Amino acid sequence: MNRNNFTNYLQQEYICDIDYPWEKYSDYVVIRRRDNQKWFAGIFTITGHQVGLDTNEPMEVVNLKCEPDLIPNLIHENEIYPAYHMNKQHWISVDIEKYEDIEKLKMLVDMSYRLVGKK
Repeated sequence: MNRNNFTNYLQQEYICDIDYPWEKYSDYVVIRRRDNQKWFAGIFTITGHQVGLDTNEPMEVVNLKCEPDLIPNLIHENEIYPAYHMNKQHWISVDIEKYEDIEKLKMLVDMSYRLVGKK
């Protein structure tokens, strides 16, 4: 899935707002729940080094909030990493373009949306 398709999916499936909060990083996108303005997804163009890979190749990742108990197993899957620039006990990064299990990615987005919802 590419970045545009993924963003379109989020807008169709969730009551959310798209935000570009950093002028310096104009392609960084934050997707917020409309009811509480908490972000459940962040889309960033980073390099592999930023998620622990041995490459400087650019990649598109989405940061998603995740149940802490699931993270140790998830980050052993291909294209799922400890979160870029977020609390690694509560967030993961997924390579949008290379992660092949689209249904699982959608499930992870659902989890993130739920976790940042009102308590």
